[in-house]
Amino acid sequence: MLIEQYVVDVRRQFTGESLMGARDRLSDLRDWSKLLPAAKNSDQARLESYLLQALGGGRGRHPLGINEVVPYADHLVLRLESKELLTPLLHLLPHRDRRRSRHGVVDLRASTGSRGIELVLGRTGGGRVVVVGPQDCHLAATLEAHRQEVEGRGHVPLWTKDTPHDPMPRPMRRSRPGQTTSKTAKPVDPHTVQPRLASALLRRLHLWNSLAAGSTVTLTAEPHESGLAWTVQRCLPSGHRMHDDNVTRALTESVAGPGLIADAGGHRCNQQQCVQTFDSARLTVHTVHGTDNRPARRPGRARAHVLSTFLKERRPEADIDGAGRKGHVLQLIDPWGDGPTDAAEQLAAVWAQQGLYTLVLRVDGRYPHGLATASWDRARLTGGSGAMFEGMADFVHGDLKADIARARTEFDHIIMVKHQWSDFPLLGFSPLADDHLIVTGSPFPRTTKSTTVRAGELQRRTIPLTPAESAMAWLHSRLARVPFADVPMTGLLLQCPDEERGPDAFDSMVDTELARHGLPVLGRLPQPPRRSPHRTVLDHLPAEQRAFVIKQGTQVRRGLGPARADATVFLTALREYAEF
Repeated sequence: MLIEQYVVDVRRQFTGESLMGARDRLSDLRDWSKLLPAAKNSDQARLESYLLQALGGGRGRHPLGINEVVPYADHLVLRLESKELLTPLLHLLPHRDRRRSRHGVVDLRASTGSRGIELVLGRTGGGRVVVVGPQDCHLAATLEAHRQEVEGRGHVPLWTKDTPHDPMPRPMRRSRPGQTTSKTAKPVDPHTVQPRLASALLRRLHLWNSLAAGSTVTLTAEPHESGLAWTVQRCLPSGHRMHDDNVTRALTESVAGPGLIADAGGHRCNQQQCVQTFDSARLTVHTVHGTDNRPARRPGRARAHVLSTFLKERRPEADIDGAGRKGHVLQLIDPWGDGPTDAAEQLAAVWAQQGLYTLVLRVDGRYPHGLATASWDRARLTGGSGAMFEGMADFVHGDLKADIARARTEFDHIIMVKHQWSDFPLLGFSPLADDHLIVTGSPFPRTTKSTTVRAGELQRRTIPLTPAESAMAWLHSRLARVPFADVPMTGLLLQCPDEERGPDAFDSMVDTELARHGLPVLGRLPQPPRRSPHRTVLDHLPAEQRAFVIKQGTQVRRGLGPARADATVFLTALREYAEF
């Protein structure tokens, strides 16, 4: 299955979107490191937390009676099965009773439009959700009926667009030592404390039906450490196993899933129920069997295959099948000190698509609190047997040697990108790597200029260069900060224009000259214009560019040496260069 089709189907497993809609929205994303965008600001996450609590008890053919969830960074679209499901949301709208007491969510506004009802939260309108009903369902009439009912009780609606916002509260004075706080202090709204968990659950609402066809689900919230703890109550039809490891796999996955952390010791299972907790008990998944004894409906063959493939994209494990991973470490070096992360991601994506486990490891010493141990998470989905991860390691506060040793047991290829060495070039080379590849740009110079003075006049002329002269000029201009003549390098990885598809005759002759100087060109990777998405073969790419990148990535891999190579010679060269 092509990666474009695979990621579309995976996203639909979580959201219930239409095929064409999910395909168009994924093609608009910068890359596919996050298939579902998270809420952009706190008001957006808080509004989605309110809606999830209000709709948490809904029932229907789909989870909570919601046909489709369409997530965007700055808003959310919910398509309801029936207009009756709108009633719990209407209770969130603010109004003032005869005693001038306020009810509902402060600063929540509702209006009608061509698509349905738009809910806006916040003084600046940072949170926005569009609620759409089924065809031939006029939600505007339902909202108008609710307004008439509120006014009929002598209350004042406060959710219209022209309702002014309340003045900003005065800043609270810091209490003196020994002074007690006021008993009339306004309690903290629990939805304002870490609301992004509820937002992530609402945006992936159809996950539960994808895991078990025919199951029902409800979501409830209880106060927990000034915030909310959510409980997902799953009722499975007969024929389904009570315990399902796929729940943990889906919730801890970070590309399409919410990337939660399973609690240690938070799994309790017996014949009557299965309880799993995540994120320090902020989420509990409670699974039981329902009273319906009808056999479970099986999902379509395509949907079952996609979900099964997605859930098999597990984390790498050490010593798979007793053979272990190859554990090759490649360091990419930028002559000017910037980490060539884009090139590392492109290579890792190509090799992961070919069935290998790859890791892009960013090594730095500028982490604010330091990293005692390196960590890594999934970077892209592959739809196959390979996997692509990204991680971080600290060479100042952590143990980089131990981190590399651990990564060798879990990955076939580790691509190291080491930062912060522009002031001290020698610190940029790591003896822990098996190969060192210099990443820099072309093109090679083909002419040079000469300026002379004759008879009191400037005379400028252009002199063509031979391939050998071009190679020398390029080496001394692009690699001036790299001691390539004293420290052995594996070769070069050149960044070419986005539209280029290989070297011409002149560049090929320059490549030969560079190889004669001990720096063979192992491959070329396209570099898009500035402020353009830098996508990999596991993202949305034109077919011609995808084929070119795969060919170059394969070529680079063939030019690498063996894994776990002896670093004695490399260390000796570094030491001799430093002493010189």
